[in-house]
Amino acid sequence: MRTKKVKPPPKEHEYVLNITKEYDEVKKKDYLSFKFSTTKEFLTFQYILKIEKKFYDNVFYFNILGFSAPVGELSNYGHAGYEYRMYDYTPGDYQMIIDKRDSNTSKFNLKIQNSKTEPVKLSGISKKSFIQIKSEYDSETV
Repeated sequence: MRTKKVKPPPKEHEYVLNITKEYDEVKKKDYLSFKFSTTKEFLTFQYILKIEKKFYDNVFYFNILGFSAPVGELSNYGHAGYEYRMYDYTPGDYQMIIDKRDSNTSKFNLKIQNSKTEPVKLSGISKKSFIQIKSEYDSETV
């Protein structure tokens, strides 16, 4: 008699985006960090997310294209990830657009401030999205 495979319950989001303002000790500059990761943990490789990025006017556009295998002989397990560091930014209001392989789109607003307590403020985040948007400074994290 065969046993039934038990599937884990589906995750609410496929990806997580964590937006923070950090300081680079080597370059001696502040930067905005956009850290993307999957909610799924891979057992064979720690894949690298392939993401296309464009910046125009007051719009930040990220398109999640897929995965690539890590380069190297040793394989690690874990979540797939990608980090983009934006060093030269101007405080102000921006629109963020995140596409997933041209099928799903998530849009929200990002406000960059010169504040030490709340340098990044998020708003207009959809509760039903393929990606969870987080910022350690914001109360509207979804």
